[in-house]
Formats: sequence, C-alpha cells, structure tokens
Amino acid sequence: MLQTLNTTGFLFTEVACEFALLTADYGDGYEDAAVIGSVQGLRTWAMKIDVLPDGTNHAPGIPDTLEPSFLLTESGDYVLTEGGDRIILEHELPRSQYLWKFFRISKAAGNAPFWIEFDDPDDGLRKRWLASFVDHKLSYGVLCAKIYSTGLQLRERRERGVTSPVLVT
Repeated sequence: MLQTLNTTGFLFTEVACEFALLTADYGDGYEDAAVIGSVQGLRTWAMKIDVLPDGTNHAPGIPDTLEPSFLLTESGDYVLTEGGDRIILEHELPRSQYLWKFFRISKAAGNAPFWIEFDDPDDGLRKRWLASFVDHKLSYGVLCAKIYSTGLQLRERRERGVTSPVLVT
C-alpha cells in the first residue's frame, strides 16, 4: 500500500506541466512536433513550509504515522498491554523532520511513489496524485533550505495498474 504525504502546513508554490515532444526545426519558422509521452503531460510541484521557524512551539506538528515498527524500536513511545501487545502513543514531529523521515522512507523503498493531495488548478477539484521526490540525494540541511526558500520539488509518477489522479470525495 502506498503512503500518503501529509501536506498539512505545506504550501504548493508551483504547479507545472511538462510535455515529452519530438520536434524537428526545418528553418524559417517551419517545424513539426509529436507528443511522445502522455497528452496530459507530466506534473511537477514545488512545496514549501508556510511558517517559520518549524518547531512544535511555533507550528502544529504532524502526527508521526510513518513506519510504526521504527517508532517501536527507536522512540519508545508505546505502552504494553497485559497481553504483551504494544499501543503506539501519539507522537508528533515538526514539519521539516516529518518530511525528512518521509523522504528517507520513500528512497529506502526504491524511490517508492506516494500520494499527495491538493486542488487541481485545471478544474479546482481536490485530487490525489501519485508523486515522488525529484532529488535522490539530500542532506537534512539542504532539505530545510529548499523547503523554507525555493521549495522541494516533486514529480508526478505513473505506475502500471494505479489510476492517478483520483478525485477526493
């Protein structure tokens, strides 16, 4: 099952569309072109954090629902029941730490795609898009610099048998 990136408190500053074209320029203004990719094009997004600084004292955190097994082994934020079952306690991360963890999980899973949700500028309807991070290498410092300034780049993904975008109802 694909993860959904929680975009609470993030601002999509750029929505772009790129087309794969095969072109020929014959000179003097004569050209031919053919779309060799999807006729819908390929969406890209730039995402920023909408407030500074990104600390739980200044901005609401994002619930850490990523990799429950990681929480159990690393943070110790759980209680044991009489039967030995573990109940994970609510744990929130500042937005930049949440995004850093989400980035690492996606890349460690072979650049696994994930869902993002926002209003489509084409028709104004809320949709979920399959996406992935453009960067394959980021330090935490660079991630923070991008997310607070120019924006972190995401690119639309297509997977066989997965419909995207999906209208949110």
